Amino acid sequence: MTIRGVIASLLTATMVLASVPAVSTAQQPPLPPAAPAPPPPPPPVLMPDVVKSEDARVTPPFDAYSVGAGVLTVARLPFHIALCALGLGVSAALFGATFGTAYNETTRVMGEGCGGKWYVSSRDIRPLHGASGLFEQRMDRYQER
Repeated sequence: MTIRGVIASLLTATMVLASVPAVSTAQQPPLPPAAPAPPPPPPPVLMPDVVKSEDARVTPPFDAYSVGAGVLTVARLPFHIALCALGLGVSAALFGATFGTAYNETTRVMGEGCGGKWYVSSRDIRPLHGASGLFEQRMDRYQER
C-alpha cells in the first residue's frame, strides 16, 4: 500500500467515525421539557426612615461658579497643552542625552508638564462657606424668597 492509500483510508475512517455519534443521538427519544424557573423574589421594601440621605447622589448646583469653571478650563487648556508639549520635548532630550539611564528624572519632567488637573471645577473657585463671594451676593438678589 502506498502513502496515498494510507491517507485515503485514514480520511475515510475518520469520516465514517465522525458520522456515527450523530446517527446514534438522532435515534434517541426527545428529552422531556424542562420545568419552568420559579419567579424571582420581590424586591425588599425599605422604610423611609431606614433609607439614608447619603445614599442619594447630590449634584452640585449649576450657577455662576460652574460657568466660570468652564470658562477657566477652556482658557487654560492651550497653555496646559503647550506646557505638556514642552515637558515632552525636554524629557525626550534628557532621555536621549543620557541614553536612557535617567529614566526616573525623565518621568518626573514629563509628570511636571502633563500631570495635575486639566480641568477646573466649580468647587475649586467657590469661596469657603464662611466667606460670601461676589457671585453669591448677586444671586441672592435674584432668588425667590
